[in-house]
Amino acid sequence: MHYRLFGELRDSRPVVVLVHGWACDETYWDAQLGPLQREYPLVTLDLAGHGRSPANRDDWTMRAYGHDVATIVRALPTRAPVVLVGHSMGGPVTVEAALELGDRVRAVIGVDTFKNVGLPPTPAAEIELRLTAFAADFEATTRLFVTRTFFTPAADVAMMTRIATAMASGNPSVGIASIRALNDWDGRAAMSRLDTPVVAINADFGMPTDEARIKEFAPHFRLIPFQGAGHFLMMEQPERFNALLLRELATLEASFNRQP
Repeated sequence: MHYRLFGELRDSRPVVVLVHGWACDETYWDAQLGPLQREYPLVTLDLAGHGRSPANRDDWTMRAYGHDVATIVRALPTRAPVVLVGHSMGGPVTVEAALELGDRVRAVIGVDTFKNVGLPPTPAAEIELRLTAFAADFEATTRLFVTRTFFTPAADVAMMTRIATAMASGNPSVGIASIRALNDWDGRAAMSRLDTPVVAINADFGMPTDEARIKEFAPHFRLIPFQGAGHFLMMEQPERFNALLLRELATLEASFNRQP
């Protein structure tokens, strides 16, 4: 798997690992690299079948993706604690990685993710209908899905077009299998097993985040609402997002430094 390490590793500071979402790659975090690496050692990566990581396997479950992230963390030449940050599908991936890595992970931060965790599953027939459209024409269906679902009416058209085009150019087999696996992921069961704090920085656009519902099975969950942006808030409003993320990282670091 392709990954990059930024900044100086120090056992006294947590390593921040940035995990992208479905049909994306590490470059979707480019606007975070400068501000974050001034404060923390930083890792970006391409999940299997995305970006520069090969698609040489058949398992595209959230657990398999999480194992990839855990493998990269274990390969780092440090035993420093880790904070996992996952956008969209990267949220479930970071939960699975945290379950595998145990107390090495001090916190999980989701970015516009976990919104439907704990809700009744989408009917199988509805999922198959969606997947049929992606299988018939992955490029066109992805482009339409991204532009209609992920952006507010006030979104920058050039950015929206660039993201939709990039996501639509991904590997169709990986993309379709990942959609199926994401819908199959039992987020309620996974998050209920996780003792690590889970924070969600979620846009107020689209499906609302029911913090009370999620806290019923994941008491360490906490929502930070982000107003006025779409699904790619870290790209749409990077300065505001970076400041918020850095404040949250500092708060989390202080809290686990106080632990015995």
